[in-house]
Amino acid sequence: MKESRFVNVELHSRYAFQVMQELRVREELCDVVLCINGAKFKAHKIVLAGCSPYLRAMFTNGMLETEKNLIEIHGIENGTMELLLEFMYTGAIELTVENVQNILQGASLLGLLSLRNLAAQFLQSQLEPSNCLGIQYFADMYMCGELERAARNYIYQNFRDVIRTDEFLQLSEERMFTLLKSDKLRVTSEHQVLEAALSWIQWDPFSRTESACQLLEHIKLALLEDSYLEDVVLQSEFVRNCPKCQFLISKAIVTKQDDMTLSLVTPRPQPPSIYVVGGRNDTHCQLKTMERYDFLHDKWETVALMNIARTAVGTTNLDGLLYCVGGECALVDMQEHTLYLRSMEVYDPTLRDWIPMAEMKVARSFIAVVAVGRILYAIGGEDRSCSFDLVERYDPRTQTWSVAPSMRRRRSGAGVALCDNKIYVAGGYDKTLHTDRASVECFDLEVQEWSFVAEMEKARSGLSLVAVDQHLYAFGGRFRHTEQYFDLVERYNTMSQQWTTITSMNTPRAWPGVAKFEGRIYVIGGFDGSNRLRSVEVYDPETNKWTYISSMLVGRAGCGAAAI
Repeated sequence: MKESRFVNVELHSRYAFQVMQELRVREELCDVVLCINGAKFKAHKIVLAGCSPYLRAMFTNGMLETEKNLIEIHGIENGTMELLLEFMYTGAIELTVENVQNILQGASLLGLLSLRNLAAQFLQSQLEPSNCLGIQYFADMYMCGELERAARNYIYQNFRDVIRTDEFLQLSEERMFTLLKSDKLRVTSEHQVLEAALSWIQWDPFSRTESACQLLEHIKLALLEDSYLEDVVLQSEFVRNCPKCQFLISKAIVTKQDDMTLSLVTPRPQPPSIYVVGGRNDTHCQLKTMERYDFLHDKWETVALMNIARTAVGTTNLDGLLYCVGGECALVDMQEHTLYLRSMEVYDPTLRDWIPMAEMKVARSFIAVVAVGRILYAIGGEDRSCSFDLVERYDPRTQTWSVAPSMRRRRSGAGVALCDNKIYVAGGYDKTLHTDRASVECFDLEVQEWSFVAEMEKARSGLSLVAVDQHLYAFGGRFRHTEQYFDLVERYNTMSQQWTTITSMNTPRAWPGVAKFEGRIYVIGGFDGSNRLRSVEVYDPETNKWTYISSMLVGRAGCGAAAI
């Protein structure tokens, strides 16, 4: 027989606070009055002291207010105080766009840290170009570090939108200098930074022209074209009237003529973009071109060429760099003279240049490439004689390739994706057996073993595989035996281990490029059985719907793609 038992009534304290709130509303047993701008709020000291460190210190530390029943509170508005009191008694409050800054300000004063954090999170969810500068300033003022960092990063990421807002034009000189000198601003060119500075000066030229020299010091003028510096910048009124500004422009022109000095001027990072590289745009033409998709303007532009033209190339984003691995190119207009590539090159969006890297051990095309942490895996593929079950992995830190456990089946043109720290490889073609596969293999990174999971409904190669949350999406492909090209999309649930067919693409596509950005999947180009496509479709997993964005400049299939 137990002589004692500890019990806990979870609703006890909630009920007690509910009663105290009712007493406050009826103004019963109240022993303190808070005076806010002449308005009076009756409350209970014990409740206020239990919720607010600021008020607890006021009531208990022998301050003047300790013996008083009427307490003056400054720095909080009347309506905000009523909401804060209700929160202290009930633990509930409605945050709105209109009241959240006042709530955060009052919660900071009273030391209501949980409410302060919730208000900061709410503000963070409301970030947009028109308010991010104001939210950053507000967060810095009230020492909300996480919110300030989130707002600052938002400004960097969306600089091209931010500079079009009234908040930007109204920035103080000090904040303007701090912003422009950051190397984290994401722009497509330094022109955008200079144009932003000019628009800020022109908004109030009378008081801001004197700041021009200091602004120009924070702009990477050497990255601008000579013609632009000489014909536009030097001809602007504030530069013509300022010898120091003219000196800065002249110094930039001199820097541009010295390759060694110019190489030390690092461009600012590009905004998040989709890059599509290589592929084939007709029967006899492999591409070394690359296109970049600008989300803001829904526009494609040609950027730096690869060192080698290649189709059937494997690509992935690793540490913010675009890795292009293997592939093939025709030396002459005959399949027997196809060159299968071991080479790998990497595009750095900041330097805007391609860098040759260590070669794979085995030359092959139609490789499935995926990044896991800081390691790159090159899986399967084919050469002239056979398809491969080979897996190689590359470590950028040592710049070396090594062999990993092989797949259970040979596959080229398979789809690959990383989900729940496992590599999934779906479909593909086996040259030896002359067959497309429906099977799917999973590589467990912890035990370093391959195993089969449920097969897709349709056997195919030239498909793309993408992971979103706990699902894999298999897009398009071709069934070689019947020359059927698919608009089919299948989804695999890694929890239930089942495939289901979902909304088809608008166009059949084999060997498209694919990229994922902000939860949406971009399926780019490909071959529909007749044409190499320029069109791009976007799938939203939340709505299960497809939409088009602007088409690429060049139709291409066998291309690689990644969002960076």
